[in-house]
Amino acid sequence: MKSTIECIDRWDIQQPQRDDTLCSAHGKKWCSRDLAADVWLSNAGSPRIHWTVCAHWLDNEPDVAEHDRRQGI
Repeated sequence: MKSTIECIDRWDIQQPQRDDTLCSAHGKKWCSRDLAADVWLSNAGSPRIHWTVCAHWLDNEPDVAEHDRRQGI
């Protein structure tokens, strides 16, 4: 199911992952990078999904660039 980025809240200071706060895009098993933003997504099955993501995901996910373009960022 394809999700749509509704909102990205980029943090001023990146934070390390913790047991209760993981990179939602990659999971702690695959990602050890610091977290950089809260992202809210929506899809046909769920109106509001919250992710916490690393800067790598923000910099490399094509949907982020499209979202930023739509927002005039």
